Amino acid sequence: MDRRKAIKRIGASFGAITISSGVISLVQSCNSPKTNKELSFFSKNEINFLDRIFEIIIPETESPGAYSLNLSKFVDAYVAKNIRTEDQKYLNVMIEEFITMILSSENKKSIKDVENKTLEKYFSDHIDNGSMIAANGKNYSQICNLFREMAVNSYKASEYVLINKLGFVSIPGYYDGNVDI
Repeated sequence: MDRRKAIKRIGASFGAITISSGVISLVQSCNSPKTNKELSFFSKNEINFLDRIFEIIIPETESPGAYSLNLSKFVDAYVAKNIRTEDQKYLNVMIEEFITMILSSENKKSIKDVENKTLEKYFSDHIDNGSMIAANGKNYSQICNLFREMAVNSYKASEYVLINKLGFVSIPGYYDGNVDI
């Protein structure tokens, strides 16, 4: 299996999120209080890492950020239910490699010991930079782009954004197709 094909399939899957009953049930399940006991795919360590990366991408402002919207929980459920098993393995390997690269560069034992500013530096160095090569000789721009895609598409599919920003109504009421623009 080619990693590029796996990343493209995972990215296309996240890009193809539609408001179906399955996605709506995922969104609703992610609104419950956050507990790591309910994780479907990612480990506790990976979820903590994704929380921090997603918060870098979508920080808390006047609207809720990635952490308060439980985007990592949505991504966890989505990957477990919708991504092929072989692609899940590649995703896990790529996330672990990225974490290991950061830990070895910073001489830390756990990703929790790495400050958010440092994570942001590694993320911004690799995102959209195909020529950036890490000390271990690998390019992490694909996984960083995938992090961004997962965060943004999960944000757009969150209940808060659907209702408050996009005006989504799950049960349509009156519809007037003849509206002046």
